[in-house]
Amino acid sequence: MSNIREKQVDAPEKSGKKASGKRDPSVYFAFEHKIFGVEGAYFALTHDTKEPCYFVNLGEIKGAIPTRFLSKEFGIDPKSSDAQLLVTIDSALKYVREIRPNDSIPRELLDGSASWTIDDIHKEIARGRITVQLISWLSGNEQIVLNIRELEAISNDPETKNKVQQAFRDIAQKLGIRSEDVTAKIDDVVRELAYIEALRDYYNKIRKIATNLGRLASIYKRDRMTSEEINRMQILIEPVIKKFDRTFIEIDAQTCEMMVILKNFQPTIRTIRRARDDLHQRFMIWNDMVEKWDGTIVEEGPVMEKLLKQTYQFLARNFMQSQAWRLSNM
Repeated sequence: MSNIREKQVDAPEKSGKKASGKRDPSVYFAFEHKIFGVEGAYFALTHDTKEPCYFVNLGEIKGAIPTRFLSKEFGIDPKSSDAQLLVTIDSALKYVREIRPNDSIPRELLDGSASWTIDDIHKEIARGRITVQLISWLSGNEQIVLNIRELEAISNDPETKNKVQQAFRDIAQKLGIRSEDVTAKIDDVVRELAYIEALRDYYNKIRKIATNLGRLASIYKRDRMTSEEINRMQILIEPVIKKFDRTFIEIDAQTCEMMVILKNFQPTIRTIRRARDDLHQRFMIWNDMVEKWDGTIVEEGPVMEKLLKQTYQFLARNFMQSQAWRLSNM
């Protein structure tokens, strides 16, 4: 994803290799059967049914073997590490788009952390947001601020550091723990919320597609065929946008009170991570479409009309069924 970079990384606190020099199957997709040594082969979900499959090159065409059939078709022992890794593949494809033999297992399945990277700006936004919540908690009027300029102004205020330290001391006293413990917990919350801010930033690109469709509806209002197609796209994307909006509102509501966060620290971290994983999975299908729209000049012409057709195909393929269900239940 743009600004949300997928990355296969080594698991923390493990070398990833056994004494024999082979990669550890508890950390890596270290398959042993020769079928997994085919050059260029990889695991991914099919575009239509979203079924986990093993894709291999067969001359000029590409074959897709469902992972559920691999053990039987190639005589893989159900109790072997290969069979266990195939089960893990199904779960892992929720977090990454593609897996190749010997890739590391996504961190979400190992320790709950994210297997993708974010930019420093998202960490700064998360820390600024928590800083505002701490300061406003002191005044008895806790609030959430997400505007980057407001956060920068507050962070640059000479009094901010003193107010934050005072908040740490007051919270520590109320919870009966050390200020250092409060600081450590706040750092953990900031680290987790930074991923939410990265996802929020990425979501703005999806919202921009919806906004551009509105602009194009006006541009193509005299072109009946294109106008009707844009209208259908707007109908398909509207409930998607609303659902994403609700998700972010819910996340903000669940992380808006510092005392609640710190009193229920582990449950809060789990809640943030579940929301992170859910949004990341839902955004993965948007990668190609966001990339195509990013930087595109919104104007009438063959380039835009080609992109509109691709967008309609994408929306119809991924959201037509849910839209039809919604209409049938109105």
